[in-house]
Amino acid sequence: MGRPELPVDHTLFERGRLAEQLRFIRMAARLNYDELADRTGLSPATLKRATSGRTVPAWETVAAFATACGDQPRLLHELWLNARIADRGRLAQLRQPARPQLIESRRELSAALEYFYEAAGAPPLRRLAALAGDPYLLPVSSAHRIVKRQALPVSRQQMVAFLTACGLTGQALVLWGVAFEEITRYPEGPYSRINALFEKVAEGTGLTRVRLLEGHQVVDGRGNPRFVRGARWTAADMRVAADLAAQSAAAAG
Repeated sequence: MGRPELPVDHTLFERGRLAEQLRFIRMAARLNYDELADRTGLSPATLKRATSGRTVPAWETVAAFATACGDQPRLLHELWLNARIADRGRLAQLRQPARPQLIESRRELSAALEYFYEAAGAPPLRRLAALAGDPYLLPVSSAHRIVKRQALPVSRQQMVAFLTACGLTGQALVLWGVAFEEITRYPEGPYSRINALFEKVAEGTGLTRVRLLEGHQVVDGRGNPRFVRGARWTAADMRVAADLAAQSAAAAG
């Protein structure tokens, strides 16, 4: 008779939950670690570490473990993802991105891409390239620069491939693809994507509105120079621009 297992380490709650569930399905399948190793092709030591709660196993390990025990891996994916996110701790430091229609700059777009990568559990870059469907479309070197915020995707196609690998689907891919094209179309500076969208609305509706895009000096009624800041977009402006972006995305889809 082997030695009893050590208690699960619950130092990190999410890791502990995953480990407890792995132990539960192993016991339900009435398999010891040697038998499980024969079925998975993994070492008993690797399998024991996966159920210790001290580390987060690779998804491939969890999937093989579940399959060998007669369970469906997808039922464990949420537990694994939560454990992975909590173990890395990076996602909690990032701000959830705005709707793609309201992303204005390359910086905001780059931050959104890192957020989606971390929300997907920050998969190894080779796996990310494989999930994109074509490793030539998302080379590991390109994926590295994207997740480190060193560069944006080189094309809308690569943008969509990256987001697909991060688990986005359907209309979200269309909207973020449109955002990428519109943001990269304009240079960085005071003339932003929102400015461009608002101008399109004005052209289509006949609405005329003068806005100062940059701060500048004016002379007041007493002849004194003073600095005037550029006007900020109001919530109503942003809604109009977002509606236009949604219509553009629908037409593009």
